[in-house]
Amino acid sequence: MGLIRNALPSIIFIICGVALKLWAPEEVNGIFGYRTFFSMKNKETWKEGNEFSAMMMIVSGIICLLLSLTITFFYKDYPSISRKISGIVTVILVLGSIFYTEIHLRKVFDKDGNRKVL
Repeated sequence: MGLIRNALPSIIFIICGVALKLWAPEEVNGIFGYRTFFSMKNKETWKEGNEFSAMMMIVSGIICLLLSLTITFFYKDYPSISRKISGIVTVILVLGSIFYTEIHLRKVFDKDGNRKVL
């Protein structure tokens, strides 16, 4: 039971990343997609933000899953500790993927959402 509980957030994150990659929304909307102030500036920032964040979600989810499984294995006699550590790792990776996506968008686009000439 502890294994499933620790791995479930990672699996959900991977599924959401795959869904965003396969069915990325075409139009900027407030319901589905990678929605931040910067990513919603225009269609181009929206598309780039969704593509990049989908990949970040998949990669972060896989890393988180592997770490959660490892943590669960090493702390199998202490499910409370393994759950807390897995939760902290999940939060760090989720926030890290958002942060990294925002950095990526700002490297690719100027403050007005126009693609930078590299």
